[in-house]
Amino acid sequence: MNKFFNRFAFVVLALILFCGQARAQFTTAFAKNASPGQQNGLYYSLPQTMLQLDFVIRETVCEPGPLSDYADMYFENESYVDYQTTTYELLDVRMASKAAPDPNATFFVTFTSSRGGGKTFFDVLPNGIIRSIGVLGDKEEYMADNETLTVESVSSETAFSSGKGFMPLMTSGKSNAQLAKEAVDKIEEIRKAKFYLISGDVEMASNPETFNAMYTKLVEAEQQYLSLFLGNRTTREVVRTIYVIPNKETPTQTVAKFSESDGLTSGTSGMGVSVVVQTLPLNNTAIINAPSQSAVESMAYENKVMYRIPETANVKVSLGNRTLIEKRQTVNQLGVIVMAPVMNSKLYFDTETGQIVNIRMQ
Repeated sequence: MNKFFNRFAFVVLALILFCGQARAQFTTAFAKNASPGQQNGLYYSLPQTMLQLDFVIRETVCEPGPLSDYADMYFENESYVDYQTTTYELLDVRMASKAAPDPNATFFVTFTSSRGGGKTFFDVLPNGIIRSIGVLGDKEEYMADNETLTVESVSSETAFSSGKGFMPLMTSGKSNAQLAKEAVDKIEEIRKAKFYLISGDVEMASNPETFNAMYTKLVEAEQQYLSLFLGNRTTREVVRTIYVIPNKETPTQTVAKFSESDGLTSGTSGMGVSVVVQTLPLNNTAIINAPSQSAVESMAYENKVMYRIPETANVKVSLGNRTLIEKRQTVNQLGVIVMAPVMNSKLYFDTETGQIVNIRMQ
């Protein structure tokens, strides 16, 4: 009887200890299932891929000169600008990617108990993307194992070349006809000076450096006076950026429109030819038996965290029937979400993809 009692007591004690150890330290649930105002926990997100498309565009502004009405009279064989226009030419497209918190993969962790094990530490970036679990005071160790990818920023506008505007005219008491005649006379003087310089009639022309400097000044002055009749053409190179978030439901997205008269306009309401982004997954993650999105959103998981196995996709950017760029790209949100147990271990996440890149058992 005494032996039986001792065995029974041992079994009960073992069950008590087992239940205490198996008790959940935290519970992970989809963000929308968190109770309003709940404080005993934290939110974390998995990253989604945001494509950054940089369109390199040549912008040309044609501006008529103040004396363009007299261009036919004095320069009938020259082409001139008779009204202001702006035209655009698409030169190139560059594609990069950035990580952003995924609202469809945001979770709430409720801390329930630390009994039966050590404390669990969650480390997230300022934007909420998870970085590690169970890591405390190991920043140097973490950075050595999981370096953060830096995406180089691209300026929205870069000068290519620019016109200098029109030279000022002394218009007091003079008609446009008189101003036109004075400008034409000045052009003739400059052209004679260029002829004398080239023919060697100018003494300083024997010095090559002096000759080049004088000739350049004369050409610039001639162009300034000619622009009063023929107008200015100012060209610059600009970079317009559009961000695209691929999704499974819409593999083909119209993200912008481009025309020579209006340039690049985001969305579908502009004028011109459609800019289309097509994202086709290669189904590298299809073999993984992952829980469905509905299961991820409806259930709570004890001592487990969600992480992502990203998908590789073929991304093509087209302007009408013209392919601008096509390459393979990691697209996180096309992959699958799976679970990892957190029991006496350190987990390190890739903050660009949400994938676990390192597990260390304690």
